[in-house]
Amino acid sequence: MSELAPRLLSWLRAAHPQRQELELGALFAPGAGYSNVTMLGHLRWRERGEDCEQQFVLRLQPAGDAIYPGHDVLRQCRVMQALAATSLPVPRLLGVEHDASVLGSPFYLMERIEGEVPNENPLYHLEGWFHELPEALRRRHWVAGLEAVACMARLDWRALGLDFLAEEAGLARQLDYYHHAILWAESLAGRSYPLLHAAERWLRINQPDLAQTSQEERLVFSWGDAKLGNCLFRNGELVGVLDFEQATLANPVDDLAWWLMLDDSLSRGYGVPRLAGLPSRAESIAIWERASGFRATHLDYYEVYAAWRMAFVMVRIAHMFKQRGWIGADSDMDERNGGATLLAAHAERLGFDVDFGARA
Repeated sequence: MSELAPRLLSWLRAAHPQRQELELGALFAPGAGYSNVTMLGHLRWRERGEDCEQQFVLRLQPAGDAIYPGHDVLRQCRVMQALAATSLPVPRLLGVEHDASVLGSPFYLMERIEGEVPNENPLYHLEGWFHELPEALRRRHWVAGLEAVACMARLDWRALGLDFLAEEAGLARQLDYYHHAILWAESLAGRSYPLLHAAERWLRINQPDLAQTSQEERLVFSWGDAKLGNCLFRNGELVGVLDFEQATLANPVDDLAWWLMLDDSLSRGYGVPRLAGLPSRAESIAIWERASGFRATHLDYYEVYAAWRMAFVMVRIAHMFKQRGWIGADSDMDERNGGATLLAAHAERLGFDVDFGARA
């Protein structure tokens, strides 16, 4: 990373010759995010006789393993470019480079929006700035984020040029994707996760009929990681929606299920009480239905699907933490986490265990 700043500065100077005396402040890594190589920085320059400055975020394609197989940082960039034409507060792109020789891997830059993200580590249900807000203001933040989720479901993804997402769209293809992702994760971890396979078998047997043509079953743009922790707030207002790594086309209720599951995993999943002032599950569903124009059909199924994917994500995060020495090699974080807890609860409720499928 020591050579990153001068190489980036050289690229920026070539890309913006009109910026005089362009200088780059020190790059540093933020405290969150695991899939991308993410750096924060600050630029200063003179242009048309005026002093200018700008804070930015640099995201590079990781050289090694990421959370998801086939990780493509430029795919995220394409999604953000398309969403720039909407009312969603997506960070403005400042540059993109496909040539890996510039910084060692493809990358893009985007504006850094000032604001705060509800913390997940430590859990916002227990502490942090979001925890300290008055109940009415917590509710306002939650509703603003959930309405952004609903807004995404209403987007005309064809008109926005997001049709390239259709190649991997739909539940059947996503089930196949995560099937192979789990096998990949197991090969890297050197062990198996029987509950993930049992859940997959249940999901395949019980998947809704995607041949239906009702409004509830049509494909819409899906954030892919719809959660409070990807919402940026300033002075009580939503000013940014972040991280489109897993954006796809999916059932309208997919993002709602992930939103509800993620919050549940951070409370019930870790045995802590849910923060007061947040709308209930039923109220959140009603908010989303009013804002999106869709019904939350098949939500129960998609919440199991969401917990399954989250359990997979935590397997990968635990493995990456072990590789980086952040947790011990004998840590059971891969199986003892919020996502795995929810998935195990679904397994008990619905009757699928590690042997499910062998006798189904």
